[in-house]
Amino acid sequence: MGEPRWYRELVRDAYGLTIRIDRMLVETQSPFQKIAVFENAVLGRVMTLDGAMMLTERDEPNYHEMLVHPAIFAHPQPRRVLVIGGGDGGALREIVKHPEVEEAVLCEIDPAVIEAARAHLPFTAEGFASPKARVHVGDGVEFIRAHKASFDVILVDSTDPKGFAEGLFRAPFYEDVKRALRTPGIFVQQTESPWYEDVDWPRAYAELGKIFAGVYPYGAAIPMYPTGYWTFAFASDQLDPWNQYDPGRAARLTGLKYYAPEHQRAAFALPAAAARRLKAL
Repeated sequence: MGEPRWYRELVRDAYGLTIRIDRMLVETQSPFQKIAVFENAVLGRVMTLDGAMMLTERDEPNYHEMLVHPAIFAHPQPRRVLVIGGGDGGALREIVKHPEVEEAVLCEIDPAVIEAARAHLPFTAEGFASPKARVHVGDGVEFIRAHKASFDVILVDSTDPKGFAEGLFRAPFYEDVKRALRTPGIFVQQTESPWYEDVDWPRAYAELGKIFAGVYPYGAAIPMYPTGYWTFAFASDQLDPWNQYDPGRAARLTGLKYYAPEHQRAAFALPAAAARRLKAL
């Protein structure tokens, strides 16, 4: 046997994540990004995009459950839900668990991500099989512009704000999102880690604050992401995370691995330094 192959993601050339690649399942270059899926004996199957960690079988529920459930539980009638990005299918899987949801639409720009997930990530791709699911391949910015007053909840499950995803973190996109929401409506987006003071992660909140009356940051522990702690923005003109929250609905959704009803408040308590940065906006 030869030397083992390793995946490494360095952070600031100072430290990083190292995972042994026990079996490479797919490694391909799409028109948008390099896609890899491999197996590890402890973490299960792992997906990376352009060398950046997207998910592991072990901890992906932390991310997908916290992206989806705080918003859907906060909405009194979340009948139609849109996710921009999310081609691995994990967010879609969580959305269709809600009996109130009648249709879950996914818009992914890169069909190769969907293909890789269907072939190699059955634990996230199971959402594609739901009769509630609708999949559209295309630019999320253009899709949002074409759908006015169409969705009760809109989620952005994208890569970080660079390259083709950068437009998903700017005020013009948020204005289009607001027009695409019904009344009442909720928007949620991943907003990176608040760990480093010189990273402009609050910018998304400043941009959202120009468009929505209420913007509420929250966080979750995601061990395989850089720093292990990730943030999300909850934005709405009509709803906050709590005023329409029904703990009975949350209690009836069993089998979750990370989200618990207590997170509907506890997750919105950010680390003190992160909270101070947002208050200073």
